[in-house]
Amino acid sequence: MVESFEDIKKDFLFTDEDVQRILKLKPVMEKYADEFIDRFYSYISHFADTKKYLNTEEKIRKHKRALKKWYLDLFSGKYDYEYFVKLYKISETHVKIGLPTHYINSSFNFIRNFIIQKINQELGLTEERNKAVTSIGKLLDINLDVLTSAYREEELSKYVYMTAIEKHILKFSKRFTDLLEFGLVLALIIVSFFGFSLFAKDFYHLIFMHVDYTYGILTILGDLLILWAIVELMNEELNHLKGGSFAITAFIALAIAAILRKILIISLSPEKKMDLIIYGMIVLVLSLSYWLLYKQNKNRA
Repeated sequence: MVESFEDIKKDFLFTDEDVQRILKLKPVMEKYADEFIDRFYSYISHFADTKKYLNTEEKIRKHKRALKKWYLDLFSGKYDYEYFVKLYKISETHVKIGLPTHYINSSFNFIRNFIIQKINQELGLTEERNKAVTSIGKLLDINLDVLTSAYREEELSKYVYMTAIEKHILKFSKRFTDLLEFGLVLALIIVSFFGFSLFAKDFYHLIFMHVDYTYGILTILGDLLILWAIVELMNEELNHLKGGSFAITAFIALAIAAILRKILIISLSPEKKMDLIIYGMIVLVLSLSYWLLYKQNKNRA
């Protein structure tokens, strides 16, 4: 990767004119270095895993020094082999510590906005400003490309060293998993029809007084709980198919709804007090699990 740095600049149409424009920005942007560090840290503080990677004062100080060095080098005008080697080493470090590329992309969005904001303050809405923004934009894109290159190479290397049989197994597993995902959605659709039929049946018995009035109402309430849980579970699965994470809390909610329906029904039978206590304890445990998972997901969000 680092051997082809000249080709990278050509691909991004990064010319000597761009270098000269960025060099003119150097005295302007250097005075904002400390502000950049402060605002950058304020920005990344909203990432859920920031403390996972920057968990000591020493790591934070070291990272701030490295970040400031990278920021100043951005306007140095020296974009040679050594510059690209430094970027690639940063990329390897990110892969080594397991930093998600999402955080890198998000950080560059902040960096780009910060730099453009300062250029606007210094140069105003002029032709010089437009050219400077274009040039620094190319350089930032080059940086982002190199800083994520190690991720691509790691993924590629894993695939390259697979045997033909392993590659076929990997492709089959992916297709089979996708098939199971769609099968689960189909199963949920079928189950929802059965849930509606159960609701319709209990509603019919209640209307025509085939069951005790109180028993019928509690049964219907239990059916509605089940249907609500199925809808939530289906929404989670559809979200998962679109690329989102799957929330296990949806399964727990379905289990809670099913047991609550059972509790509503047996609550009318005094002789089943022990069953009622057991079901109540199960709901308590499931509810506690649901709350802990929900709190964990909320903290991550």
